Amino acid sequence: MNTGLIVYLPGGLMILVFLVVMVMMYLRKMSALIALPVMALTFSLIGIVRYGDFLSALVKYLSWAGFLSLAHWSVIAFILMGVVFVLARMKILTVKVAIWTTLIIFVVDFIINFHWLKGIFSSTALTELIGCLELKVIVNDILHKGALRLHQAYTVAIFGGMLAILVKNKGIAETFIKYAAELGGDNRMMVALIMMLVSFLLFTTLGGLGAIIMVGTIILPIMMSLGISPLVAAGVFLIGLCAGGSFNPGNWALYETALEVERQDVQIFALLIIVLYLATGFVFITMNLMSGKRRRFRRYTDGGMPTTGSRKVHPIALLTPIIPIILVFQLSTFVKLFDYVKGKSALLDQFIFYFTKFATFWDKNIGAWDFIPAFLFGLVFCLVTTWEKRDNIKVLTRAAIEGAESVMPAVLLMFGIGMLLQAVRNPQVSSYLNPIVLKVIPSGPLGYIIGFGIFAPLALYRGPLNIWGLGFGIAGLFQQTGRISGPLIMGVFMSVGAIQGVCDPTNTHNVWIASFIKEDVFKITKKLLPYIWVMVFFGLAIAVILFHKGFASP
Repeated sequence: MNTGLIVYLPGGLMILVFLVVMVMMYLRKMSALIALPVMALTFSLIGIVRYGDFLSALVKYLSWAGFLSLAHWSVIAFILMGVVFVLARMKILTVKVAIWTTLIIFVVDFIINFHWLKGIFSSTALTELIGCLELKVIVNDILHKGALRLHQAYTVAIFGGMLAILVKNKGIAETFIKYAAELGGDNRMMVALIMMLVSFLLFTTLGGLGAIIMVGTIILPIMMSLGISPLVAAGVFLIGLCAGGSFNPGNWALYETALEVERQDVQIFALLIIVLYLATGFVFITMNLMSGKRRRFRRYTDGGMPTTGSRKVHPIALLTPIIPIILVFQLSTFVKLFDYVKGKSALLDQFIFYFTKFATFWDKNIGAWDFIPAFLFGLVFCLVTTWEKRDNIKVLTRAAIEGAESVMPAVLLMFGIGMLLQAVRNPQVSSYLNPIVLKVIPSGPLGYIIGFGIFAPLALYRGPLNIWGLGFGIAGLFQQTGRISGPLIMGVFMSVGAIQGVCDPTNTHNVWIASFIKEDVFKITKKLLPYIWVMVFFGLAIAVILFHKGFASP
């Protein structure tokens, strides 16, 4: 019985904490800025602190009688403190009286147990007791390293914010949106579909927050300028970019190597998932924009990106947001896509040969820049193509300051995301969660679809089905049990990954998009979750159809 508690109780408490925090965030009782560090710290306190060793050390240095005395009087003290707190909440006691009363209770408890407490005041005892608390691990590995874990992402976000503000202040965004509005007319549904497909095509090769910022600063204002609400525009963009990520060969290689899945299995399932993404996007767009036939939406301007006015810039300046995208492109990524069509025809093979040579030249001499230099070049290009005789330096300085301010909510949230990532990847924490996972693996097609489908939201908030949280660790556990094969495990995480990629409010790209459209990041989750959750069930069903032989015989 004791062994069972040791194995399952900490993991169960972590899952309970996760569910409570998720509900509190859903009810808007706790912001993500607070919730993520709280979860990281709570997981650490549950999974890292060695409570058994701490209690053993207390008994050793206090003696058993001293330990019982300390426990007895401390329980009484905590009860009294609780009563004082309740009386203060009921306004029976003033805050000042409550504080002094609590302090007196603590001092009296200390005096009563001082005879026993003398045993722990030696350096040896304190060293052992503090060591059991694992303060260094929690402070350094979880809090400090966690806050720095995403330093590249939030540094890129700051430079991306600078370029976005400069594009706005120079009138480039205004001109770009006017041209797009004239080209697209009032057919918002067609524009939304085109923007989803553009996002899909771009993110078959692009990746990372920098690319999302660069593309988003173009696509989101275009849709919002045509009367598409910010939340719908964000949904269209997210579905498109996640569909593109599913078609990225780099992501395919991850499943091939980590789960030992054959490339053709990954390829065919990824292609079908992409079809589901695009079909879901079509349904999402239709359901949210078809009402435009009956009433007109007000036109959104994205917090200062005007869509009216007389200012226009030289057409070459419109390349400013596109320049960084071109510079970071790695054409060799496209070459990998051609591996699947080689040998189909001599003409196609010749094209692949010349394209491969050009891609190698491009990546080595022209493109494949890192994001920050690409953004800096974009800033310079913007200044040169919109040069004014006065105030250029002032405009640039203002853009730098306002750009950093505009992404600061996203940066602060990334601190918490990093802390939570550090916590769930800590060996002690994951060791408590893993045994629980082993008890809930379905062993048949129906249980596979219903079970993983119902629990798909556990991919949110860096949960156990999140590929960027505990994901691959749990995938490894699935594989070790032998109950389901590698392709079926891939089917789980690629299907459930749609909820993580599109809906997770702890994603850096969700955070940036919410900041850009000036909406709460959780509103994006609530808007998209019903559509993506249905998509997950279809994805799991497709996995069962394709890989049904992967279930262990009963």
